[in-house]
Amino acid sequence: SREYYPKQFIKFKSFNKSLFQTTFERCLKLSNNNLDDIYIITNEMHKFLVMGQIEELGYAEFNEDNILVEPFGKNTLPAVYYGIKEIKNNSGNNKDNIVGVFPSDHLIDKDSEELFIDTVKSGEKIAKDYLITFGIEPTHPHTGYGYIKPSKRLNIGYVVEEFKEKPDLETSKKYIEEGYLWNSGMFLFNADLFEEEVKKHSPDVYDAFKLDDINEKIAKISEKYGLPIDPGAKIWQLSVAMQQRVEILKLLYIKTKIMIL
Repeated sequence: SREYYPKQFIKFKSFNKSLFQTTFERCLKLSNNNLDDIYIITNEMHKFLVMGQIEELGYAEFNEDNILVEPFGKNTLPAVYYGIKEIKNNSGNNKDNIVGVFPSDHLIDKDSEELFIDTVKSGEKIAKDYLITFGIEPTHPHTGYGYIKPSKRLNIGYVVEEFKEKPDLETSKKYIEEGYLWNSGMFLFNADLFEEEVKKHSPDVYDAFKLDDINEKIAKISEKYGLPIDPGAKIWQLSVAMQQRVEILKLLYIKTKIMIL
């Protein structure tokens, strides 16, 4: 993995595709094969790499306008909110927009993919009322992931009690004993509901997007949230807007608008 060729674009010999490409194909299934429902957030450095890998899959007709370029890759919440604003603008502010957010560096094997897709689609039933995050049942203590503490059981999933940062080994063992889940960094929600939560819990991000120039928006946000993107940072930054109103669906392994990060 390199700055100009990060891990999600490296092809696996076993299936001759990159993680980004398998994520794109998975999202296409979630969007009922509607290419216009898929949005990709990347930076200028990787835009043409993204386009090239989509064309390799046979989708040269993919709309380039759906590739949203961040001037500065500072953190995840502004990136997701940028995508939400574009989706709402392009759909005439449809009140029923349900948006899924999926990192492009996840590997989900073929045996688990159908379960994953069914689980995400089941979340659409409650996404108008809850911001949904997807937890993964841990197989062993791990210090490289954030954790989620589930609480009250609902008809679908659990209410989230707390998000936890990457722990040390002993703490991760404790989390597993207490029923915590790994935080996958994947989300599903109604676009209007997400915007309400950003306004309530991250007003700096909400206010920055009232500016006309996207460079001003990101620069303003970065002054306050100047953190590098890594899996732990993603979980923390996005949960700022989500922690007050979120529900979780449990995954044994790891018609919706799709956002690929």
